[in-house]
Amino acid sequence: MKKAYVLLFSLLPLIIVSCGKNDNGDGIQKVEGSEQNNPEMPDAVNYDLNADSIDDFQIDYVLGSWDGVDASGLLILGSLEALNESTLLVRSGENLPAQILFNRPEDTIWSVPREPFKWNDDSNPITITEIRQAADGIWPDEWSINSEFNTNPYYLGIRVKENEDFLVGWIKLEINKTNGKIKFEQYLLTANEYIVIPE
Repeated sequence: MKKAYVLLFSLLPLIIVSCGKNDNGDGIQKVEGSEQNNPEMPDAVNYDLNADSIDDFQIDYVLGSWDGVDASGLLILGSLEALNESTLLVRSGENLPAQILFNRPEDTIWSVPREPFKWNDDSNPITITEIRQAADGIWPDEWSINSEFNTNPYYLGIRVKENEDFLVGWIKLEINKTNGKIKFEQYLLTANEYIVIPE
């Protein structure tokens, strides 16, 4: 009986979060709460880039919370996860966690990256965009984007598993700062040693 209570209390936050969203039919869910200006949370989307009926990437959104010294609040993270041995190009330095690398037109994506770039093989989702509630309960008007560049569209270097080999390529992302939706606008894959993002 004690295990049943532990299970119930461990599932309670999930039940509360799942009951706190309403699907409005267009792939966006409203985050409910007592605060004003609550943002909407887009639905997850999967992408099969090489048309082999196996998903290569997933864009997903997670509702969470942050805690400070004297304040706390909610946040929504929009993340990109590589699936089924696909990988994203990231930058990593000594004693630093891997950071997603937003590329630019005319950048070269190599099948074997050169330092400080590497393929993110740990398969953890990487945050692309987020919106964070202020300590007073007010949400900002725009989502922030995890990039050193302030240009839309954004480009990512990718590697996709195909049979026993890998294809290298790039994705062109459109990120809507108003609703946080991340969309694959265009992509290209090749079996060559490298690919250049077009201007």
